[in-house]
Amino acid sequence: MASTSQEHQLDSLPYYDTPLPELQPVINSLIAVELRSLLPKTPSSNPTNLSHLPPPRPLPSPDEHPLLASELARVESKRAPRTGEGLDTARYAMPFPSEDEQDSVEAWERAYRSSLAQLEHQRLRTMNGTLLQQFGANKWRVENFALENAIKRVEGEGEEVKGVVEDVNRRRKADQEKAGETLNRLEKRWTELVSGTLQLEIGCGVLEEELVGLRARHAELQQRLAASAQ
Repeated sequence: MASTSQEHQLDSLPYYDTPLPELQPVINSLIAVELRSLLPKTPSSNPTNLSHLPPPRPLPSPDEHPLLASELARVESKRAPRTGEGLDTARYAMPFPSEDEQDSVEAWERAYRSSLAQLEHQRLRTMNGTLLQQFGANKWRVENFALENAIKRVEGEGEEVKGVVEDVNRRRKADQEKAGETLNRLEKRWTELVSGTLQLEIGCGVLEEELVGLRARHAELQQRLAASAQ
């Protein structure tokens, strides 16, 4: 039973009742109140039905990250990145000393160090590729197996909850249909009693009219007897 601001008392048997048009606004208002309690009040707030989940991780603040702040300012101003602001691709190239630096030992040392760094990078990539080829398949199988088990567990829990919900709905339907049969029987009995009462009232009215007529006839006869006696 639910009470509303319009002081309506609702005894709902949805598996038995026929919706009444005059109560539809009240029903809609109750649904709206329930939805407002579930949905977030503001875009930044969390829905109450997700309160059991951990809160989301906060986004990084530009005040704590100067690089992020400068990049956001550049994007907001729609300014194209200047030279040196984007990704540094020079480290992935194989530089050679320019013609003016062909005789510079320092230039050749820089090129040599860059070559060593890139060779080391390629060696690491090759090693990672070899390790991935050797162990990656098994790792993916293990991860997939764990994910499949998690999916099966969640699906099983979902089916269990679904079964509980269906069982509750079946019991609700059975209880409401039983209550509906009782209401039908009581309504039929009430109709019979009301009909009997109306018939009694009609019969009483007829008898009262007959009684009035008999009393008038009796008075008339008494007057005649009195007149004949004189």
